[in-house]
Amino acid sequence: MSDHEYWSPQQIVSSGKYPFTIGQIRHYLIYRHKNGLNKVVRKVGKRIVFRMDLFNAWIESQAQGGAS
Repeated sequence: MSDHEYWSPQQIVSSGKYPFTIGQIRHYLIYRHKNGLNKVVRKVGKRIVFRMDLFNAWIESQAQGGAS
């Protein structure tokens, strides 16, 4: 069984690795069924966490989709 890294939206914003504000993350979460982020998000009780390997792949797919 492989261990995956999960981050909260606040961790993504505060890490400095990603250029997102908390408002942008919330917007992406609201429309996650339309933008494909639904595959990345996990709900643990009331909390939402991101599976980081899938989140990085989602970001790359967005860049490739916008360039085409």
